[in-house]
Amino acid sequence: IFAHEVRNPINAIMLSLQVMEDNMNEGDPNFKWIENMRDECNKLMYLMESVLSFAKPLEYKMAGVDLDFLLTRILERWHPRLLRLNISHFYEPELDHPVVEGDLRALEQVFTNLISNSVNAMSEKGGSLGIKITQTDNDQDRNFIQITMTDTGHGIPDEIKAHMFKPFVTGSNHGTGLGLAITQRIINAHKGKIEVDSYPGGTIFKIFLVKKKGLSN
Repeated sequence: IFAHEVRNPINAIMLSLQVMEDNMNEGDPNFKWIENMRDECNKLMYLMESVLSFAKPLEYKMAGVDLDFLLTRILERWHPRLLRLNISHFYEPELDHPVVEGDLRALEQVFTNLISNSVNAMSEKGGSLGIKITQTDNDQDRNFIQITMTDTGHGIPDEIKAHMFKPFVTGSNHGTGLGLAITQRIINAHKGKIEVDSYPGGTIFKIFLVKKKGLSN
């Protein structure tokens, strides 16, 4: 109830900011404050969506999801913020038709959560975010498509790493501790798996999702 109630005034603020921006002259020095407020509103919306997702999981509607289309769209949305934070990004879809069995909204939340974590880890000094879509190296996983996400952030402390997929465990001052718990729950519901390797100076997530039946790749 709280999350639903908070989303309404946030939406109203976002709309007001858009009206203010539309009435500004080009080069107005106050534009940067509009951008800052919009960023903060987006953070609040993300937090509220996380609370809602954890309290009431989505009802999954499984269909073919084109990972190339999905990740391209997500990265386009993140591009302005990555640019402001001096974070370069590299995207390499090595498969021609990377379609998996999944729920589009749920998988969008998975990758949004992971990108958000990476961005938070690099927000102070900038860095590099890499995303690749590949075949799996292991023959036992030939029914999966692998998505590898790497960042050059500060890494995940050992005391956090052991419990990182549990609710309310976070090493960030800006997180809810729900993002990775929700991410793992969604991936498990998709009969996939997630692996993580982290060290001082970087983190690597590997996500394995079930390939849509009938695809040759």
